[in-house]
Amino acid sequence: MKTVKKVLGGIFLLLLGSIAYLFLTLSDEFKDQDNPVSNSPSKMFDKSAIVFDAITIYGTNGVTMEKLVHAAHVAAQWLDNDENGQVDDKTLRQTLEDNKATVVMSKDGFSGAGMAKVMASFSGYALQDLYAEETNNPTRRDASQEEIHHIVLNAGWQKMLPAIFSEHKSDNSKLYRIWKYANDNGYYSYDDPTCNDGCKTTEFFYLATAAYLDSQADLFLDEMRLKTVDVLKEHIPEIFEIFESNEYVYPLHKWPDGQYTFRHNIKYLGENAPES
Repeated sequence: MKTVKKVLGGIFLLLLGSIAYLFLTLSDEFKDQDNPVSNSPSKMFDKSAIVFDAITIYGTNGVTMEKLVHAAHVAAQWLDNDENGQVDDKTLRQTLEDNKATVVMSKDGFSGAGMAKVMASFSGYALQDLYAEETNNPTRRDASQEEIHHIVLNAGWQKMLPAIFSEHKSDNSKLYRIWKYANDNGYYSYDDPTCNDGCKTTEFFYLATAAYLDSQADLFLDEMRLKTVDVLKEHIPEIFEIFESNEYVYPLHKWPDGQYTFRHNIKYLGENAPES
């Protein structure tokens, strides 16, 4: 028993040492801030936006308030897609809140140590990362629409209606079956070896939404071969049963552009935070 205790003690000390090393090698962006935002589980973040009390977006000191505001407006537009000032689907809003839907923004990606710190601090949260460099950047496709759609899907629709939206093969959801059909018939292909079938289902659904709403900026690559709503309907009409179901409200009015009118639905915290 003494030998076992010594081994376990050695492993514990090794883990502590590894964690300490990670935190010692953090860049300034990912270290604890002098004025962290009050609602964050991690002192790394110095600004945040709370959208409809459903999605919280945190930003490091490498993220400007302007970038955070843009991402918050995109999130609001996914949830209030008809832009009448009210969340489109109250059950979805509650599901996102229950699952602690969270977007963490960094300047241009989290380091390994930075992400380890995020994961340690946000245990039990549904997380999605987003780079400021890919958010509302005129030289690049605005990825905020995609990453925020991912968190709405993963922490919202999939939890709310797994038989329709689940990305897991074992659930054999309607969305999974449609992705598999599109993939097997050459209508969609994603070759990233780090992306499993569940990941591919998520990516496919976003691009199918882009085709429905005519976001051609998202369709310039050949991952999705069906690039218009008419072609989409011709080859995989079953996905329209997901888009246009009466069981829930899917965002079909407009593609989010970061220009959201009803700003009182977003609460900001941090230095230089705009008024809601």
